[in-house]
Parts: sequence; structure tokens; C-alpha cells
Amino acid sequence: MIPSMPSSLSSSKSSLKQRSSQAASSRRASRRAPCRSLAVASPPQRGTNTNTNTTRPPNKTPPTPSSKAPFQEQYASYKSGYKSVPSKGYENACFVAPKEGSVPTDMRGTLLRNGPAMFERNGMEKSYLDGDGMVVSIAFENGKAFFRNKFVQTEHFIEEEKQDKFIFPSIFTEWDPRDNATWCRLVDDCLMGNLERKHNGAYNVIDWGGSLVAVDYKKPYALSRTDLSTLGHGNCDLSSAMHTSHYRIIDEGDGSGRRLVAFLNEVNWRTRTTTAVFYVFDEQGNELRRDKYDFNAAYVHDFILTENYYVLFDCPIKIDLPTVFGQYIFETACLSQSIAEDTTRKPLFRLMPRYPERMPEGQRDVVTIESNDKFCYAYHHVNGFDTEDGRLVFDTCSWDRFTLYFQDIVAPDGVKTFPRMRLSRFVIDPVAGTSEHVELDDTPCELPIVNWDWNGKPYRHMYLSTSVGREPGAAPDGTDVHGPMQALTKVSMKEEGCGEVDMCMLSSVESKKEWVPGTNKFAMEPFFVAREGGDPTDEDDGYIVCLVHDAGETPAPGAERDVSTECAILDAKSMECVCRLELPVFVPFGVHGTFTRDYCLGPEPQHMSAGN
Repeated sequence: MIPSMPSSLSSSKSSLKQRSSQAASSRRASRRAPCRSLAVASPPQRGTNTNTNTTRPPNKTPPTPSSKAPFQEQYASYKSGYKSVPSKGYENACFVAPKEGSVPTDMRGTLLRNGPAMFERNGMEKSYLDGDGMVVSIAFENGKAFFRNKFVQTEHFIEEEKQDKFIFPSIFTEWDPRDNATWCRLVDDCLMGNLERKHNGAYNVIDWGGSLVAVDYKKPYALSRTDLSTLGHGNCDLSSAMHTSHYRIIDEGDGSGRRLVAFLNEVNWRTRTTTAVFYVFDEQGNELRRDKYDFNAAYVHDFILTENYYVLFDCPIKIDLPTVFGQYIFETACLSQSIAEDTTRKPLFRLMPRYPERMPEGQRDVVTIESNDKFCYAYHHVNGFDTEDGRLVFDTCSWDRFTLYFQDIVAPDGVKTFPRMRLSRFVIDPVAGTSEHVELDDTPCELPIVNWDWNGKPYRHMYLSTSVGREPGAAPDGTDVHGPMQALTKVSMKEEGCGEVDMCMLSSVESKKEWVPGTNKFAMEPFFVAREGGDPTDEDDGYIVCLVHDAGETPAPGAERDVSTECAILDAKSMECVCRLELPVFVPFGVHGTFTRDYCLGPEPQHMSAGN
């Protein structure tokens, strides 16, 4: 996002205002509200604005897939998971019965998932990631499962529900519902730097210390742990701090207990600075402290947490001024498209000591290290840990290009967009200021998870969403084209590869186990669930649980797909499916979530035995 534009750009205001007037005359005449007003007229009706395509790559005409482009049927099936649902009459609370196998009796806790679910109102469509958040919970107890879903009632959702139309500007949608949107985007957004966007509460849901919160790009909302009702921002410590959807949990090395660390990365492009804040919460949900760091303007999406460091991966990006002033202000590009990759510099690792007073002399300051031999981007990281000789291992899903809307995943076409991520390991030496890279696997992967009892520690097993299918050399540039994200894959490292650092650099994958949910079925983000009564020293003793999009049979031309959603439970060791549950409603592809060991959002546990 671009919090502000340099003030020197204001000299173009006059000519841009003239263009703004011309552009506005060709758009919807129904806008009535000024910038930042709540009382806004309806957005343009479908067909009146040729710039309503919200899924095309930045600055490019959407490619027309060739009939020879691979995986077209699979892509079409996959993309049916990005389907809007209505906000009214869609909420449920009921037992769900297995359609295959049975719910393990040694699996207890609650699956929580959040994601954009409603991105159409009154015939107008926003980008998927701008949709209103809907939290889904499945409570497991005594071999039974109880389902619940409810929309996050942010202040913006409530206002748009009242008026039954989109009112607030968003991050990933090209068109803008504000009156005189071009002028608002130029002056209010770019020159004044007022980039507050709609809060949709849609990107994660966190349960910690008795508090449950839904999170969007920076504002958390407390939810009821009884029925998912929205309690509001500021209801508890976890919903009072302004943080993003990414967090980490770690056992402190000094034995003081387990901590949740939430994170906020705010960029000011006018001052070319970034402020990163790490919020530390104890097991009771109390905020213990805030660690704040300032550095040069950067895009950071996620972070790694080790015993010694907060670690950020600084993606090499820059403001794309031609897009900002040639497209964004005229509603032919969205806000997220106003930043672009910067190939003139390398990615950076920023290592920030968590407890400087515990570090050796000379290692108490923030360390910035270039990625010496790997140019890439990274959004979602797997895990990381400190080594005995003072180095650090950083595992992530690396991308060969920058796209803030994840076009390669969300909108694959087999020509210009298709999954191309790799599983990467970096070994970083904070003292020498070096990093080394090894590619662990070239199967496109994302949304990684580990057993969080091993977060920040040497570990062996990771679970990822992975692509299915590969067509060698089928892309126009001769690279391999990959099928859509469909499977879950367990990647296990060689045990000796997690000890000495030299071995970490040489470490290789010992085994891979892939689970494909079925034809026209697509697994979503996985979660690890420790087995009740299991061996706490056995890293993969438990289950993997995920939601699965069922695209159904390919429909006849002009017919609508009959889509549905399942919940799958896999044995975390063998990756064999032990249970499938059919959910009462379709749930669109989500963003992030968690599995909490606390049983919540279901009937009283003594009543769970009465479930179907």
C-alpha cells in the first residue's frame, strides 16, 4: 500500500484535474458523496464501466488463454471456489456428520477459518480479497463435529448492509464508489496520503488467552467464543492493538511460558520509512510489551520468530508512478497495483533482536543482510530457528515475481499466470552478514504450516498447499506450466539436516507425501492438530485438517456449477484421509485461520455425544 506520495508531485494537479473531469463524465453519474463521506450513491451498474475487471495482472490486458494452453478445465474448476455468498440468511449452527470415515475421538479443539465471502452487492462486484469476512468454525469433541459460520460485523460492513451497496474504497478493486473518485484518488489518496480503506475483517481469525479476534489488513475485531457475534475493536488486549493477520507462537527459552507475537508493518512513502511493531501477549491474553523498529520503506508480509530474533523478509519493491498517475487515479488500476518489483536491489533479511540484553556484545543491534545468491519474493514463511553456532535457518515459499494480489494462485490461465512458487531454505549468518540459499523442492507451494510446538525450533515436518500437474516448457517463455493449487503435501527433512549448520545447508528432503482430495476438489490451507494424549516429543503425532472446495461436475455451457465444501481430516504421519465432513453451506476459498486446542463455539461438551 502507498500511505502517501511525495509532495513534489502536486505540480501536475491542474492537468490531472482536467483529465479527472473528463474521465468522471464518462463514468457513473449517480455518485453524490464527497471523499471520505459515508453517504455515497450506488456504484456503477454492471456494464456501464469498462474498468470493472478486478482480476487482471497490473498494467496488462487480460490474456486470452489459448485452446492449447494446459489445465484449462482444472483452472476453471479451481476458480469456482471464488464465488460470493449472500450476507443475509446464510449463517448456520449445526452438527455435521461424516460422509466418509469418522471423526477421531482423540481430536479435540476448534478449527477456525476466515476469508472474504461476500464481494457482490446489488449487481456490482469487487475483487475477491475486498470481500466481507466470514468466519467458519468446526468444534470437535467426543468424535463429533459442530459447524458455525457468521460474517464479521465491522463498522463498514454494517453501514453497507444498511444501504445495500458498496460505499468504501478498497485495496484490490479498480473502481471506486466515492463521488468524483479520480479527484479523491489524486488528492485525498496520493497527495494527502489518506489511505484508510474499508475494514472487512477477512484475513485471519486468532484464538488466544480467552480472546477470539478476526483481523484484516491491520484492524482486529473481537468475536464471541460462544456464537461468533462481533464484539468490536478494543474489546480486549488482542483486539486493541493494530496488527495484521500474521502472527507466531513460541515457547520462551527462559521457561517463562508461551507467547503469541502479532505484527504490524506500516510504510510512509513520503518519508520513505517503515515502522514495524511486534506485540507480545502472554498465555492469558495480556499484552506484555511492544517492540518497535524503524527502517527504510519496504514491503513485508509475514515474519519468522526464533528464540533470539524477529526476522523480516524485505521484498524488493518500489512505487510504480506511471501506474499511480496514469491508471490508479483513473480507476484502471487498484491500490495494490501501485507498487511493483524493483530489480535494482536484492531482497533483504532484517534481523531484530528480541532480547538485546541477552545477546553477546556486538550482536545487540538490528542486522540487515542481503540475499546473496537468490532474487525472489516471499509472502508466507514456513518456520525458522537459531543454530548452536549463532546462525539462523529461514524456510519460506519463494516467488520469482511480485504480485500483491497473488494472481498466479487466484487467477491461473496457463499463459501468463500459473503457480510457480518454490520451497526455499536460507541459512543466515548475522555475524558474517551473509546468507546462503538452497531450493528444497520445485513443486509450487504456499500456505505452509508446522506443528507450532516446534515453531522457532529445529524441526523436520512441514505441510503445504501444493499444485497438481506440470506441463514442461508449455509457457510462452519456455518454462513449465503448473496446474492449480489442489493438494496437500507433507515435506519431511532428513533428520541429520537440522543439526549443525553445515548440514542445514546441505540438508535435503527425505520424503514427500501428497494427498489429492479428488477430481475437481481442491484443498485449502492446512492446520496441524496434536493428538489428544499423544506423545508431545513426536513432531508429527496428530492430524491435518483443512476445508476442501468441491467444484462438482463440469456444467453444461451457460449452466452454473453446483459447488460445495467439505472438511477433511488426515493422519499427519501417513497423510491418509480418515474423515470427510460435508458442510451445510458452500464456503469460498479462505485466506488464513487456526486450530485452537480449546473447545469453543459448539454446544456444551456434555451434549456433543448427542450429535448426529
